[in-house]
Amino acid sequence: MQLQTNILNHFAISRFNEYYLPSINRRTFESIDSKTIYDKNFKNGFSNKDNLNIIIGMDSGLLANYVLEADIPEGSKFVFIELSSVLPLLVIDIPSNLQKKLIITDELGIDELFSQNDIKLYFTKGQYHLFSSLSVASRHIDDYNTLFNSVESKLQKESFKNQIDSTQKLFIHAQLDNIADNHTQAKILRSTFNGKTCIIIAGGPSLDKSIDWIKENQHNLYIICASRIAGKLVSLCIKPDIVVSVDPQEISFNVSRGMFDLSDNTLLVHSYHVCPKILSQWRGKCLYMGQRLPWDDKNDKDNIATIGPTVTNSSVRLAIEMGFSRVLLSGVDFCYSKSGYSHASGTPEASLGPCLGHNTVWVETYEGYPAETLLQLRHAMESLEQEAKAYPEVAIINLSSSAAKVQGTICTEPNDIHLDILGGKSINNISFKNSKDDLLNVATECIKAKNDIEIIFTLVKKAKNLSKKLSLNSKLSAKKIDEINKIENLINKKHSKIASLAKFYGYLEFSSFLTTKDTETWTQSHINDMTIKYYNAFSYICEVLKILIGNAYNKIQFRLSEMENTPLTELAVRWKKENQPGRSLIWQKMHKDHNLTTEEIDLLLEINLLFKKNTTQLKQIYTGELNSHSAMNLVYNKIIRLNQSQNHYGLSLTVNNLQSFITKNTEANRLYHLALAFQLSLEQQPQQALDALLALPEELCTEMELKHIILLALKLSKLELATATLVKILAHSDEYMPQYAHILKLQGKIQESVNVYLDYLEKYPSDTQTWIKLGLFMFEINQVEASHTAFSNAINADPDNQVAREYLAELTRLMNTPQ
Repeated sequence: MQLQTNILNHFAISRFNEYYLPSINRRTFESIDSKTIYDKNFKNGFSNKDNLNIIIGMDSGLLANYVLEADIPEGSKFVFIELSSVLPLLVIDIPSNLQKKLIITDELGIDELFSQNDIKLYFTKGQYHLFSSLSVASRHIDDYNTLFNSVESKLQKESFKNQIDSTQKLFIHAQLDNIADNHTQAKILRSTFNGKTCIIIAGGPSLDKSIDWIKENQHNLYIICASRIAGKLVSLCIKPDIVVSVDPQEISFNVSRGMFDLSDNTLLVHSYHVCPKILSQWRGKCLYMGQRLPWDDKNDKDNIATIGPTVTNSSVRLAIEMGFSRVLLSGVDFCYSKSGYSHASGTPEASLGPCLGHNTVWVETYEGYPAETLLQLRHAMESLEQEAKAYPEVAIINLSSSAAKVQGTICTEPNDIHLDILGGKSINNISFKNSKDDLLNVATECIKAKNDIEIIFTLVKKAKNLSKKLSLNSKLSAKKIDEINKIENLINKKHSKIASLAKFYGYLEFSSFLTTKDTETWTQSHINDMTIKYYNAFSYICEVLKILIGNAYNKIQFRLSEMENTPLTELAVRWKKENQPGRSLIWQKMHKDHNLTTEEIDLLLEINLLFKKNTTQLKQIYTGELNSHSAMNLVYNKIIRLNQSQNHYGLSLTVNNLQSFITKNTEANRLYHLALAFQLSLEQQPQQALDALLALPEELCTEMELKHIILLALKLSKLELATATLVKILAHSDEYMPQYAHILKLQGKIQESVNVYLDYLEKYPSDTQTWIKLGLFMFEINQVEASHTAFSNAINADPDNQVAREYLAELTRLMNTPQ
């Protein structure tokens, strides 16, 4: 017997005169009206402008009506995704003026909906939020759990797919901000270590296993490390030769702050879009990968490229370009450890414990067992695979068998690696720029770009005015269209580089003129409107870029002033304002012969202390962000997902990783027992699974645990336990009454069983299937007349039910046959 959650087409009316489906919402609305509950749970979240609110479940339609009755914020949309088995039961009247703002679909319509341009725009902007209705949040319906997990996975993929589009502004901001400090190309490292061996060190958990070997052999290894792990290496007396950093976000400075403990002899190789806070305060030598100027690559066409999506990918390309014939990898796991850790010990991530709630994918390790990883790391694996394929002459060797297996690479234990004597690590005949002439030249480039922007802005403004006139007077159509086309051609021919930058940078703004209408339906008015929107976006982006390029130019001028005899007090004002106190150390290097006054000594001491504080204190906002990924509601979703996919191995890992939390967190304790029961059930150990659930304190049992206790008790023929647990679960919902009645019947408690059936059907007379079950039951105990009545009621509930009709016909024949 299977214990199923039936969604019945039977509405109850609360004392607040609200209709709801008890099989979905249980007794949620019996004591408090829906508006009061929703105001508490959703009012703030639903009030954001320009946001896509994706809500799983409609709470019997009450949540959709709540949104309709409220003022939908400007620029926002609400998407309700309901089960296909529930949606036909609900009637939601959406006014015509709100039909584009509130959309209802089921699981079958998700892909089509998410492919629509207006919806994709929210994904691109990152302006969307996933909500659970109260019925979904209560987690008692497995189909809702499946639906939520499915939508969450789709959103994760959409987010990653649109990551480039949504973060390109961040990359260009960093690129422009770094123009003053991106002075020397990484290509000068090309072919400097032909035939040698290097090691790339990242922050994965397997680093802990090979760290002693690295320390012992560091003199014969050229060490390239990710910036976030540099501090750990320094603390272990391992000196990296190159530190690599690529991330433009400021959080990169926070997790990489340990790199500033390195000596001046360590080389920083960074992407052109590295976090400006790192680059501006690095006092050692540095080289940039990629393209310095976002509007022109003539000087960087042959530079070493930044390869994504992770710092490891760029580090491997750098090592290959440097000529290393053997590239060892340590801490390059691309997956979690068995214990659920994503990073090596000593990192902020590791200090927070195992990652329990991420929505992950599974990969195979070199050892052959499955491991969890994030979608981004899966893409990083694919990128590394392409590198291995493109450079087959380079041996890429991972030192950890617990790392994710990447095609084209091999795995070898550290002690099996034979190292030749590396010799000197110094890089000879390399000339670093960072000169006044270089800054003056790039300042000239910025002035040219800014002038180009000014010209484009003027042309765009003219085209926009023509478009508006065209919109007002269609008779001018041919002439105005010709003028607009000439302007557009002029922009694209004479100012193509800056125009391309504007369109790339302003992807989101330019997207606003796109339409989902078929081209066959376009009217001239519609085309005019699109054209105006296009030039509105163009002019806005020109203004923004003019400011950004102006800021880049000003930063170059400030760098020049740092080289001159500008008063230290004047420089310090900007260092403090931009929170880049590390510039003071760079200034001291440039002005070694400067005789400091007492006031200057005090000022430098103050600024240096500020820099030390910035590089030694981890911000709480980062740890808070990490902690959110282990929130227990996410862990629950993961457990349900693993059970539904019958992944007993994944459940066993989750069980092990939850074990350390069970004494500290009651929800973790509950989830530990639930995951263990699921694991044991999949491993065909029903008695042990039942024992795991029964070991959970009764006050922690939710409907989910009670339901599975009943299923296991029935499987093991423990009818008394099933009966006792069914009595408890009835407090959650009446829908379990038919199962309770059936168990009583199996125990021979005939009259009690009949009474429970009748009590249930009095409340839910439209439940055809239960009427049929009662009819068959009555026939079994020779209550033919009662059986006839039950089948008659089944037909009343569902006149087209063929099964009930056949049984009723047979009973009628029997009753009319003379005895």
